Amino acid sequence: MKLSNIDLYNFLVEKEVLALYHANTVRTSLTYFNQNGLLSRGAVENMGLYQTPQSSDEVDKVLNVWNDVFLDTIDLHSFFPRQNYYGPILFELDIDLIKNDNFEIWITKNNPINWKKETPDNERYFINIDDLKENWDKIPRQRKMITVRNNQSPILFQYIRRIIVDDPRVTIKQGDDKIHVFNQSVKIIKEIISEGHQLKNKFITRECKGYCYCTSNYLYQHTESEIKRLFL
Repeated sequence: MKLSNIDLYNFLVEKEVLALYHANTVRTSLTYFNQNGLLSRGAVENMGLYQTPQSSDEVDKVLNVWNDVFLDTIDLHSFFPRQNYYGPILFELDIDLIKNDNFEIWITKNNPINWKKETPDNERYFINIDDLKENWDKIPRQRKMITVRNNQSPILFQYIRRIIVDDPRVTIKQGDDKIHVFNQSVKIIKEIISEGHQLKNKFITRECKGYCYCTSNYLYQHTESEIKRLFL
């Protein structure tokens, strides 16, 4: 349910959650770049813009989360450690966005993919700040997602700290050519992020150490079509 923005902000700061994260595909991220902010999948659809299809799209509509923007409280790529399942572009946002009363903030107790249509709201979401304080440490981090409810306009990039881009170190064939998907992704992004764009100089390439399995997963656990879906 809706939580007090300032109470939630103070709670997250107390828990040392100082940034929020949103991962997506390159193609959906390009739509965000052009619109100068994050958007719910429902808003992108209503505006007639492009986004990479997701297997959960129809379920999200049934479960009434189609118009919500989802944010994690930790960089899941580093936390697990493996690639983020939603895409290789990771937006890191300052926690200050929580203080904006224009955002209706709810926090999940589980990923909606695990909900059923009849799951009651008090099992889907923390119902108030007391519920949050009592049960925060009992629920795994990846299940607690910040949701900006009923979003229909861009969550402005003024909150962006940086954007982290995965390099899968994968080359694929496209026609008679071989394409290094990271280089191709960067080329496409640079065509949009011009000198005057507010995200200029916000991009970094993720540098994973030996403990992370992302490169191996991209290379051996993803089909060529899936790599294209994520990066091209």
